[in-house]
Amino acid sequence: MDQALEFIDTNLEHAIEELIEFVRIPSISAGANTDGSAEIERAADYLVNKFTKLEFTAEKIFVGASQNPLVVARDPHFSAHKKTILFYGHYDVQGVDNPRHAWTVDPFEGEKRDGYLIARGASDNKGPTFAHIKGAESVLRSNTDLPFNILFVVEGEEECGSGALDAFINGGGLTEYEPFLCTVISDTSMYGPEQPSLTLGLRGISYLEVTVNGPIQDVHSGLFGGTIHNPNTVLIQSLGNLFDESGNISIPGFYDDVIAISEEEKERYVTLNANEDQYRQKLGVTSLKKAPGFNLLEQRWTRPTLDINYLSGGSPRTVIPAEARGALSARLVPGQDPARIENLIKETIRRSIPSGANVTFSREHKSPAYLLDENNPLVQPTLDAIREGFKTEPVLTREGGSIPIVTSIAACTGVPVLLIGFGQITDNWHGPNEKFALADFHRGIRTSIAFLHQVKEYLEAPAKKRP
Repeated sequence: MDQALEFIDTNLEHAIEELIEFVRIPSISAGANTDGSAEIERAADYLVNKFTKLEFTAEKIFVGASQNPLVVARDPHFSAHKKTILFYGHYDVQGVDNPRHAWTVDPFEGEKRDGYLIARGASDNKGPTFAHIKGAESVLRSNTDLPFNILFVVEGEEECGSGALDAFINGGGLTEYEPFLCTVISDTSMYGPEQPSLTLGLRGISYLEVTVNGPIQDVHSGLFGGTIHNPNTVLIQSLGNLFDESGNISIPGFYDDVIAISEEEKERYVTLNANEDQYRQKLGVTSLKKAPGFNLLEQRWTRPTLDINYLSGGSPRTVIPAEARGALSARLVPGQDPARIENLIKETIRRSIPSGANVTFSREHKSPAYLLDENNPLVQPTLDAIREGFKTEPVLTREGGSIPIVTSIAACTGVPVLLIGFGQITDNWHGPNEKFALADFHRGIRTSIAFLHQVKEYLEAPAKKRP
């Protein structure tokens, strides 16, 4: 391990320049300029060429009608007689139109400023993905006799639904690389600056859009008002029935299957000392919505939610609109079945729709929550690796967001997914002036090196000495 760490410490500037070259490719898959398939393929080619120089067997895989290829690369010593460590990442990025004028630099120039790399994709997810590539490179330069295989799967559709990767997984695309030991994903964030973490859990999601239809076209509210149902009013009333007067979710059965966290985990979140005042001030709100008996981190990470994400209907004129539309998303926790929650939401809304109006649902997508047992034997080697990479004590956390591909990979491989974040929640993912601390890039590479070393030691230790 020392040789690998010394190699990256000595060659860090070269690694940074390689990353800058990578982020300069505007591989946008969501938002404005999503028709730039040439740039998407250029980013995939960049990775294939990089892996090929490392003597990996690398290829672009097009799945179905998708024009955004997967990049699949296996190490030069791959053997069917060894288990495989899968590293997942994505090379596609969000658009820069939200808003473009708020960027203080060219989003695809890759400017270094005050210890940060400022560019779209720097932190989400080119930087962390590239950190693992450099980690694998550093290890393989000094140690070719690893007791496991290294496999990279880097997709180009994470920002727009991971359709190709889902089809690849469901079609048995990972079968030839079995058996698996674990999956490593760095598409989450650290707990905070100078505070690395291993994320044990993610919330699931159940998303749907709802449309209420009334008259066949917009009509005059003076001529027809009071004689027909207004789709705006019906939609608002039906969505209002999902909540009680305090804004809490009132859908019968919504909380039935929620698995309560342990007292040990509850105490762990207390010791993380989340600063509610700072949290509130960063969001620009005067107070927080609180649930009795739950602290801030419990609410963010371990409690289910239901949010109205979008409403639209009519125009600022005196009309009754022909239709009203809304979008809803529920964030789910272990124990909750996304399909069941989706049905409960639909049933509650349907009961509120009067005769004379019609409701339809569309664009549903869902994914269960993910939770890794903190007693899994790979947790301790991972924490040891983070400790070595960052030279500080890591913490165990969860995340409030959802990464559906995590549960897909976990279900397919049957092994733990280790979520090791290298970026910060303040890195402006999807927003203007996205950034990635170059110190975190360096420490991320060191963590990846240490992880491969720690897993090697774990596998080679006598069974009785394993944690």
